[in-house]
Amino acid sequence: MKLKVRGDMKSRLSVCVLCICLALVGCKKSLSSEEQAQVLALRTELDTTQKEVSATELQNAKYSGGLVKAQMALRLETLKTNEALLQQRIHAIESGAKVTVETFATKADPDRAKMLQEEMTKQDLKVSEAEAKARLNSGGLAGTMAVIGAATERNSLALLRQQYLVAKYGLASPQPAASSTNVSSPSSETASRAGLPETAPILADKDLSEQILEAKLLQKKYAKQDYQDYVFFDVVFNPNGLDKPARAIKGVLILTDLFGEQKFAVNWTIEKPVIPGTEHVEKGYGFRFNQFIESHQWARNTDKDNMKLKFRVNSILYQDGSSRTFNE
Repeated sequence: MKLKVRGDMKSRLSVCVLCICLALVGCKKSLSSEEQAQVLALRTELDTTQKEVSATELQNAKYSGGLVKAQMALRLETLKTNEALLQQRIHAIESGAKVTVETFATKADPDRAKMLQEEMTKQDLKVSEAEAKARLNSGGLAGTMAVIGAATERNSLALLRQQYLVAKYGLASPQPAASSTNVSSPSSETASRAGLPETAPILADKDLSEQILEAKLLQKKYAKQDYQDYVFFDVVFNPNGLDKPARAIKGVLILTDLFGEQKFAVNWTIEKPVIPGTEHVEKGYGFRFNQFIESHQWARNTDKDNMKLKFRVNSILYQDGSSRTFNE
């Protein structure tokens, strides 16, 4: 009797396993020859991307902080986004599952993919030139700036490849945040004013922090320097709402269209004294231009007369040694 029960249990277990296997087979979508070819191409792209992720993680581990590590972290984030988009596309084709990341759906655009592939070839050359320059300048400020320049070129290549993958395979396209980097004009010390890429927070309403300094755009210019493209601003600040002399003011310069809709924002620190009732002019301050970011394109291409400015103060260091901080 014992043997019979054990035999019945084996039979039932076998039936259950068979049912599960059949169910799993039934869940897997049967791919057409075209879909199989596309999955193969996507897996090749995924393998390349995963190798880039691993290599960048090794490089990133060598640095404990600073601008170079910040640039590598930015590239790593882009590469991991590329990896996730490719994995989701493969999964969607193989199983019919919906994409889980919040993105903007796109269609394959062969013409744009071809154009972007040509741009990638050019960018590869820029990366090689920048890396060669970094190897030649191995120390001091020049060496640091060369390494940062090479890291920036690699970031541009990663973003360019992301756009290429979107165009070639119709991947969902992640909407880039309006990010910016504080830099100074070619006529001044670039390294001393360079900052980390940051996304300026958007407030729901106009509060006191946006009434301290009235900002007006005097000039906007586009320039090239050491394989980099920049957009620079000359801005006059009228400290109508400043209560007492300030030693330095940190905040965000917000650019809007004529209707007041925010289009771009750049973190900005005024490092010179600002006196109530006296206009203060800042020249040659801006950001590294990236042609693949829509907000950067707007900031570069829009006529200055069609731009409106406001300055949101985050913190003030007064000349008497006191300070004031606003909610960011």
